[in-house]
Amino acid sequence: MNNNCFQFRVQNLSYGWCRVKMLINDKEVKFNASYLGSNPLASFIEACAEFLVNQYDDDYYITWQAEPGMLKIKLHLDKQNLLHLDLTEMDEDEKNIYEDWHEAVPFTSFVSSIVSEAFRVLNAFGLYGYYCSWSDHVDFPLACLLRTTDIIKAHERGDCDSYFTDISKELDCIHEHLSKLEITEETMMNNCVIYYESWQIQCCGDPFSVGDKVEWTCIMPTGYKNAHGILLDFEEEHHGFATHSIVGTVTKIIAERSEFPKGKREVWYHKAQTIQEEISRADGWESDKKGDDTTERTFWGYIVELKDVVVKPLAKSDDNTD
Repeated sequence: MNNNCFQFRVQNLSYGWCRVKMLINDKEVKFNASYLGSNPLASFIEACAEFLVNQYDDDYYITWQAEPGMLKIKLHLDKQNLLHLDLTEMDEDEKNIYEDWHEAVPFTSFVSSIVSEAFRVLNAFGLYGYYCSWSDHVDFPLACLLRTTDIIKAHERGDCDSYFTDISKELDCIHEHLSKLEITEETMMNNCVIYYESWQIQCCGDPFSVGDKVEWTCIMPTGYKNAHGILLDFEEEHHGFATHSIVGTVTKIIAERSEFPKGKREVWYHKAQTIQEEISRADGWESDKKGDDTTERTFWGYIVELKDVVVKPLAKSDDNTD
């Protein structure tokens, strides 16, 4: 990874906890934050706005709790517009330090990553979905996000003062940023997450394993914008509706299934309680998870993580119509 770079990804958001990954220059930081502390995404959106309004002012402090540990973060913006991040992972008594990081990245890189990830999460959950997923029904920080994007636009125009004056302008801003999530040209990604439905691979897909380089066709997520909390970037699709081709190396496979008392099977994926189990090879059947006399089991599909990804839009004549 190149130096002087910051990337922030929300990997999972559900039931009062949030799993995030940060790439800070050449360092990778992963953390599972609980409802006891700040929500990672919301706290970083607020930090962006704070520094944009009060540049070169006091240090900014955030604590993410993880039951029983915590991640303490100090942010400092210098006069060269470098954001200094001091992160310390420790136990809840603050006596034992497990790991710490001290890095500096361009402030613009930090803000760009947080803003783009915020709209990705908004697209995946929606305002009400976020409200229901996070603990104690905390709202998505939409006002703070809009304030941040408005300040950025004002700086680009050279305005001293700027604010959204009505909801139509706010909706235009949201639409503009959500449209950027669409991939309209060849794009390289460090990693991404794909949902591969069971029937797709059972019909005419090929088995795959962790470590395999795969080449699939896909669509942008529709029905599975989040797989019971796990944020998705694509859905595998090879029956005539594919919009993109994707190439990457499999780094993780999660098989997702549900178990119901006999005769009480839920047919709607989004309403079902699911069990997510990490496996090393996928063939579409998961034969060891079939039902029995008391239990009905539904295998929904795979949540697949890829690295070193290349995504290309497909011309209509190029899609797979098997």
